[in-house]
Amino acid sequence: MNGRGALQHPSGALYEGELKGNMYHGTGTYTFPDGSTYKGHFHNNRLKGDGAFTDTQGLVWIGEFLGKAALGLKMQHTYTKQA
Repeated sequence: MNGRGALQHPSGALYEGELKGNMYHGTGTYTFPDGSTYKGHFHNNRLKGDGAFTDTQGLVWIGEFLGKAALGLKMQHTYTKQA
């Protein structure tokens, strides 16, 4: 597979994004079975580069991902404007 596409896994996980040589490669979104998501860069099926992980509570963690490691992540704050 090459180009853009979506893959639904039997576990309930979903990948939407760029594919190269039958692997996640480029930018995309991976939704885990628990509903958490990673949006960012992939290289040969691995999280690699800048990205954002949204956990099951809706907190967004941004930073650099290197496979299973994610050093120096920062929580993204959302501010609401009050009248």
